[in-house]
Amino acid sequence: MGFFKKKDANSGVDFDTDNVAISSIIGTGMSFNGDVSFSGKLRLDGAIEGNVKGDHLILGETGSIAGDVDIETFTCQGKVQGNIKARNLNVIKGCRIDGNVEAVNMFVEGGASLNGEVKVETSDLRLVKGKAAEEKIEEETVQSAP
Repeated sequence: MGFFKKKDANSGVDFDTDNVAISSIIGTGMSFNGDVSFSGKLRLDGAIEGNVKGDHLILGETGSIAGDVDIETFTCQGKVQGNIKARNLNVIKGCRIDGNVEAVNMFVEGGASLNGEVKVETSDLRLVKGKAAEEKIEEETVQSAP
């Protein structure tokens, strides 16, 4: 997971997911029915049927969530059936998300699967004119000429 140790120069967001110790682990073979709320950093390799809310969640390759996720920082390698709302979302190869996603900062690795609407909101969004936009403006100007 070391490749997240970089700061995005444009947003100022630190994608470092290794700097805080894991405070809780739900291992492979463990499952929970019901909503889960936590603080700190949780690694989930088991299964949760219910909504998840907390600070920092790492969903391992064998982990699964059937419910909505409301989290500050979420690194997803497993399966999620539900909607995700996160400030920082890292979608890793092998991850499968079936549900809508809302994030402020999002990183998606090739080989991940997202099935649903994706909404990334930031106050820094702006239109950048490219070559295609310039050609369209020139074309419209030529067609408008008498």
